[in-house]
Amino acid sequence: MNGRGLLVLMVVAACTAQPEMSGLTGALRAAYKESPTGVILLHNIFKQVGKFSCELQEEEDCAAWKAVILLEELTMAGDTCKEEEESDLCSAARTLLSNQSITLQPGGGDLLQELFTLGGKVNSDEFENLNNIRNAVVNYVCSKVTNCAELTRFVVLENLLENQLMGEKGPN
Repeated sequence: MNGRGLLVLMVVAACTAQPEMSGLTGALRAAYKESPTGVILLHNIFKQVGKFSCELQEEEDCAAWKAVILLEELTMAGDTCKEEEESDLCSAARTLLSNQSITLQPGGGDLLQELFTLGGKVNSDEFENLNNIRNAVVNYVCSKVTNCAELTRFVVLENLLENQLMGEKGPN
């Protein structure tokens, strides 16, 4: 797909998208089915960005990054943390939320939503830089594969969510 086609797709997606948790996780699952290696590349880059933030000892930002990474990993694994036998990812998510004094309802039905909410606390001053990284990775992946519509849709929703969060937080 050429740059113009990608831009048209992004504009159409931006006009129709609602960046809520279910929309984002659905888009991520679809992107992962379409291009698992492309999604894993993007995920691993952001995992390193989160690790870097944690190494800078930005505690609140670190917890938010961990929530984002766990939510993505749970989504890619198709794990909702509602099964009897709990996965290592679910256990890590529960520990993270507990360490943030977030109490879950019995049965853990809101675990993914709580991760999503905590992940929304990533430092919004970084969104422009993060969007630039994300868009560069997606452009690279799309230049290498025949179909990246779902990955593009996911990234558009991520960017919309960040813009929405910046609007809610106001100017820093």
